[in-house]
Amino acid sequence: MKEITLTVNGKQVKGKEGDTVLEVCEANNIHIPTLCHLKGLTDVGACRMCVVDIEKERRPVPACTYPARDGLVVQTHNEKLEKYRRLILELMFTERNHLCAQCVASGDCELQSLAYEYQMDNVRYPYSWPALPVDSVNDYLVIDHNRCILCGRCIRTCDEIVGVHALDFGHRGWKDMVIADLNQPLGTSSCISCGACFQACPTGAIFSKNSAYKGKPQECQKVNTICPICGIGCEIEALVKDNRLVRIDSPDITGKRGILCDKGRFALLSRKDERVKSALVRNGRGKLEPQPLSKAIDTVANKLARLKAQYGSNGIAGIASSQASTNSLKAFKELIAGTIGSDLIDTLDGDTYRTIIKGINGPRAQGGLDIETSLEEILKADCIIVVGANPLGSHPVAGSYIARAVRGNKAKLIIIDPAQNAFPYHATLWLKPKEGTEQLAVNVLSKAVIEKSTKKDSARTKEVAASLKDINVKQNSKRAGIDSDDLLEAADMLSKAKHNIIVYGEGVLQHKNPGLITSLLNLATIVSSQDKERPQIISLKPKGNSRGAWDIGIANSSQSIIKNLTSNNIKALYLLLSDDYVDASELPNLSTGLEFIVIQSSYLSSATSKADVVLPSPIWTEVGEEYTTLDGIAKLTSPLVKSSDDIKADAEILREISQQMKK
Repeated sequence: MKEITLTVNGKQVKGKEGDTVLEVCEANNIHIPTLCHLKGLTDVGACRMCVVDIEKERRPVPACTYPARDGLVVQTHNEKLEKYRRLILELMFTERNHLCAQCVASGDCELQSLAYEYQMDNVRYPYSWPALPVDSVNDYLVIDHNRCILCGRCIRTCDEIVGVHALDFGHRGWKDMVIADLNQPLGTSSCISCGACFQACPTGAIFSKNSAYKGKPQECQKVNTICPICGIGCEIEALVKDNRLVRIDSPDITGKRGILCDKGRFALLSRKDERVKSALVRNGRGKLEPQPLSKAIDTVANKLARLKAQYGSNGIAGIASSQASTNSLKAFKELIAGTIGSDLIDTLDGDTYRTIIKGINGPRAQGGLDIETSLEEILKADCIIVVGANPLGSHPVAGSYIARAVRGNKAKLIIIDPAQNAFPYHATLWLKPKEGTEQLAVNVLSKAVIEKSTKKDSARTKEVAASLKDINVKQNSKRAGIDSDDLLEAADMLSKAKHNIIVYGEGVLQHKNPGLITSLLNLATIVSSQDKERPQIISLKPKGNSRGAWDIGIANSSQSIIKNLTSNNIKALYLLLSDDYVDASELPNLSTGLEFIVIQSSYLSSATSKADVVLPSPIWTEVGEEYTTLDGIAKLTSPLVKSSDDIKADAEILREISQQMKK
């Protein structure tokens, strides 16, 4: 961009054409007070705190919305401006009930900080003392309208960053408030509880139930790390006090993977599942009783060694949760496949892996998981197809990316899903095929796109077209239960778009139909831009480290071990659950024909009650380990709190068992 020169407070400073006066001043370390401004959001000039004098302007103007231009002469601080800002602050304090001593945000409030900056120890105007409602229906958030300054930061964040636009202004005059949807309580609205509004709020008007009054930021240690819960890999900033988590924020809410969801921001602070605090070993009376960890490790190593000698290596199987870290999974693989020598190793989501891989390596589809594209491609898309998924529920940040593209890019959103959920209400077009005909629907759509596309001469498109030569669009759309006009409209959207992307999830993966994934890859191939090296497709994997587990070869390539315990004559089972809460109902045949069960877990459950030995696992906040995002980026977490002395890292325990067995 073209460089421009401004004169600010008598000094020449440089800026870029297209910047506002505020942006130029911030780039040159010139302080201007703000309240409604938040970097990354559209500026609206609502609070008027950033007013400046500009030569030839008749009155002060807000710096956040005034375009900078070459030769502009600006004054940011003088007696008149300081009086004006002090006046605005006094009016803000008198308009609502800002009682700092009682406020949850005291010490971390931008309005309070400006009052200190302008030495506002009294006000010249009568207080209004309005009696406005407090909305506390949401599971995690409270909105106290009495503390709101109507800056609109929460509204713009919800719209521009989250993409949901659950919030807006409602009512008029002194009753003006931030409302959800059509003035519904936040807990019954379209709010997804991501907490972005809470972090964007400059006062205590929106606050977290989990974090309130537990510690001020200046009293806490701040630790930056990565959230591994769902596989998106969002950046988080944790506030820790006295070895406990006080609050989880984003270090840059408007940055790359900066927004969080309810799982990453709130759920960890409110989790009530009972921890495994020490090793448990089943005694002679059949009861699990606490034992020193070293003794429990000896018990496991000796028993596995005896069973291996008696039944052979494949008499022992290992199954891991893909919620475990890559470090833990590598040590688990070394124990099961290396030390024990068993071929029977798998993940709990192994069926999903096998379905995806078979689909990727099916006819006309080549490559492994690397064939998929980056999540950030969603934000560039002008047409998005979502198949068998509710991203706002399963992977909320990915869902927000899609919603942002729809609102910000005016992207067309096509849903292909017979199931009902809330996500289709964001859609431009919702195609509802009959249950079991999803693959046919995708093939018919591909054929319709080929017939409309101007790119049909490419080698890739010709190959797909040859496989679909027997499909009649009108006849087969009827078989799939889709109106042919709707299907042709979808094909028209895809043909005209410059950047298409396909996202599919558990609705596809649960059916274990590799052919549907192959069909989706074929569709991605014919609608992807020619300048893209890979098809623009993303699968929403079930666990936080599914991609990491699959990449290192934990998932069995041929069969589900947990479903075939009896047919494989397995006598011992080692379950690495880590900090994934797994119920016995998710583990069919868990105790059928097994002589020995070891479960390594962070939480007590109906599954651990069936084990002969339970080994304690730390949760991810207690260790710094590696995880791989669902689009293949390896990221390292940092420990946030210290675990109990009785709990070692999963990998350390697994290596000790391996060493004991080798003696």
